[in-house]
Amino acid sequence: MKKLQEFEKNSMILFVLLMGANVCNYLFQIIIGNLMSVTDYGVVNTMLGVVGVLSIPTTIITMICARYIALYNTNKDMDGIMSTLKFLLKFVILVSFLLFFAGMASIKKISYILGLDTNVYIFGSLCIAVVNLFFSVTSGSLQGLKLFLPYGIQTIMVAAGKLLLSIGLIVIGWRVYGVLFAIFSGTVLSILYGVNCVKKYIGDVAYDKNQQIDIREFLKYAVAAIVAQGCVIAITNGDVLLVKIYFSDVETGIYSSASVIGKIAMYVSTAVVAALFPLVVEKNQKGEDTFPLFKKALFYGGGISVVSGIGMSLLGKYVISILFGERYQDAVRYLPYVCMFVVPLTFVTILMNYVLAINKIKLFGISIAFGLVGIINLSLVMHEEVAYLMMLCGIVLSAVFICNIIWLMKDKKRR
Repeated sequence: MKKLQEFEKNSMILFVLLMGANVCNYLFQIIIGNLMSVTDYGVVNTMLGVVGVLSIPTTIITMICARYIALYNTNKDMDGIMSTLKFLLKFVILVSFLLFFAGMASIKKISYILGLDTNVYIFGSLCIAVVNLFFSVTSGSLQGLKLFLPYGIQTIMVAAGKLLLSIGLIVIGWRVYGVLFAIFSGTVLSILYGVNCVKKYIGDVAYDKNQQIDIREFLKYAVAAIVAQGCVIAITNGDVLLVKIYFSDVETGIYSSASVIGKIAMYVSTAVVAALFPLVVEKNQKGEDTFPLFKKALFYGGGISVVSGIGMSLLGKYVISILFGERYQDAVRYLPYVCMFVVPLTFVTILMNYVLAINKIKLFGISIAFGLVGIINLSLVMHEEVAYLMMLCGIVLSAVFICNIIWLMKDKKRR
């Protein structure tokens, strides 16, 4: 009972803070959508999709960092916490080099596929993805240590920095370049803040510098996390990329505004996900039943998503008119279909965080990988309308969620 109350308390703290970050993110979309041309706005959201895909390692490292630090923090094992941070920093440096050079080798091909008139946009997205890797260590550390207030503040810093700097740089004529530079700068500032918070918590405590984490167990978990998280991130950010590939720049810009509004249904539940993970790790480590926390997360996070999705579908016309103006009114027809994609995605994201926390990821990893492959292949023959693409994504994600819930229920009865 105490853990459930702690979950609700931390969820509320994070909800307030992350809603602040979400407000900044939505103001960013609204303001640049009005400051820029429809074509430039479509390019910006395409680049955000590219950053999301390139940042797949970032989210995975955040999850791994949060899990291992939460495990060690449960037992007050400072040696384990320090060895984890030391190892992950080396790992991040290696991955950042590999990502940068692989990205540079593919930069022309990616620009061609996305129909961009310059490679600089991809270069900027690549630089953001690299700094995001270092952000993942500070973010994961704060989450694993259950320092939810600094965790939320750090998230707000990224969003607020992106918003304020983008406005200034667009006004002076930097356009898409200004947005990319603003995101890069805001992330760097948040990293510095996160490092300072973690140092304050750890202090100058002495630890065993020779202690090493179990590399074999780490790699086993990392591979499972890479498959699961990578597929979910690709699907989350892939809707705009799919539209960009099959439709015009103007249509992509129009769809982007619908996607931004529709994804409110998912982003309002992020506080639940952030609070769920370290608490489930801790409870599972102690051998306690974690299912009540999972049901709470589905009820709060999933319920908020459903209500938001219905609200956006019914009131989207007025929301788009107020926030984006008459230029984007065509986006209204996409909103119900965006919500049909986003609501199942929210449930799948909560599910993924739960199975990663209890380290039972095999079925989810296999099912979501098949789901991603299915979406890509089916989109080749079902791209006549944007609505078809979104319904396709929603149906596949719903199937993945149902299959995994059935398996979890059966596993719980066996135990």
